[in-house]
Amino acid sequence: MQTSWSAVAKGGVPPATALPPVSQHQPAKKQPAKKQPLADKSETIDKAVTHLAETIQAPRSVRIGELDIIIDNSCAMHQIPYSVPRNPAFWAAQYKEYRRRKAKGSKSAEAEKLAEPAKPAKPANWAALFQDHNSQNSSTKVSVVGKQAAQVEEKAGVRKFTTLEDVLENWCVKLSMPKVQPRGLVNTGNMCFMNVVLQALLYCGPFYNLLQCIKDNVVFSFGTSTPLLESLIMFMHEFKQDKTGLADLETELEEPFVPENVYDALQQKNVFQTLRGQQEDAQEFMSHLVDGIHEEMATVLQARQAQAERAGGSGWVEVGAKHRGGHMRSSHEATPITQIFGGTLQSVLTEPAVAGRAVQRASREPFRWLALDVSAAEVERLEDALDALAAPETIEGFVDAKGAPAAATKQTVLEHVPPVLVLHLKRFVFCADEGVKKVHKFIEYPETLALAPQWLARGAGRQRSRQYRLSGVIYHHGSDASGGHYTCDVVRAGDEWVRFDDVDISGLAGVDAALEEKKDRTAYILFYTIKEAE
Repeated sequence: MQTSWSAVAKGGVPPATALPPVSQHQPAKKQPAKKQPLADKSETIDKAVTHLAETIQAPRSVRIGELDIIIDNSCAMHQIPYSVPRNPAFWAAQYKEYRRRKAKGSKSAEAEKLAEPAKPAKPANWAALFQDHNSQNSSTKVSVVGKQAAQVEEKAGVRKFTTLEDVLENWCVKLSMPKVQPRGLVNTGNMCFMNVVLQALLYCGPFYNLLQCIKDNVVFSFGTSTPLLESLIMFMHEFKQDKTGLADLETELEEPFVPENVYDALQQKNVFQTLRGQQEDAQEFMSHLVDGIHEEMATVLQARQAQAERAGGSGWVEVGAKHRGGHMRSSHEATPITQIFGGTLQSVLTEPAVAGRAVQRASREPFRWLALDVSAAEVERLEDALDALAAPETIEGFVDAKGAPAAATKQTVLEHVPPVLVLHLKRFVFCADEGVKKVHKFIEYPETLALAPQWLARGAGRQRSRQYRLSGVIYHHGSDASGGHYTCDVVRAGDEWVRFDDVDISGLAGVDAALEEKKDRTAYILFYTIKEAE
């Protein structure tokens, strides 16, 4: 029975029919002479032939257009798999391709090959890279939303960036961030120190907005000089933006995952080599990670500056001896990382009075987080630790200009404070008789931190009115400096607090759950974000 391709396209493959038996009068092929079997084996051979004849049935066939499909039951006997698709959509596509080839009239072997799919266009930015090209509806929706967003930003006067250098030079801190759906991180072996730092940075508003800005505007390319930065963008992409409350999301959370991109980037940059299986300090890891991203950004900016200098770009000219000009290079130490976390300490050295007037010498030192000593008995609150940091201390063995011993003091105060103030409570101290031990006592810290005048330098006038809101806490569990466990509490948006313990996620009743004393853990790193002007 002959069936047309159009009929197959509508109804699928028809059942196969048995082929007519081969006529007996057909000439048989010559067979090579065989030796007669031994008498004692003749009975066994006869049984085998009879069983084979009973097993092999007449082959079946399906004729579609000019194509005969032969289905031989011996395939099943020899366990050879075969399959004929019965999906009408498959045969409809085959019929369409058959008609196209027939109309073209080409009989060459190349014409018989299916056309290769077109190569996808090079992504314009990170957002285009992450776009789901397999879903046409999804792509259309993304493009429309992107166009509308661009129009809104253009009307609002928001700067659109084109290159990474453009972002690094012109990006401005934005405090508020979208509501991100929580997602757990798999602990592949003593990796909790890394998981808590990544979660805390993800929910740090300015840092998230920086990664989002690069993802939406900068052209993506492999093999660049910023593997750490790119790994954090890939990490951020694993989290969805969702305004739904955590209570309604508990049954719809994404599966936990392993941040392999961050692992690989750290090893590639030789930033933190003791990964996988060895417990490390969370603050030390955060320092390596954030400093590594800062160095990548500084390298990009320095490369642009060098290129501008080679092209004869305008730079500052310093006039030296005999009115000769010299080109003064910019260090480009300022990056978006310093905009978010970077502050300045002022160290004031006060020498004994000379001619009735004390001599003061000031020096500046940048910081990205403040390390606060909490080991003293009088330090019970966070404010006590900041008071101790800014308290004048006497310098032992100081001598004046004449070489005579003199009483001099040194005081360290805040000259500039960043939008995100990270405070490291120094829980691990060295004792001569016990070695490194942990300070277990509870340190009280407030929800809102106001900067006291005694903590600030004289020239830090605008800093005095700043207030900070607690946005994250990293805890250390255990009694040993070389072990234990890390968890963290972060504010998701508004007043919604979330606790992360590797793959376990739980909602907190409010900020009080992050402020209260806990028996099994102690606060180790505090994140304070400056309050927006009301």
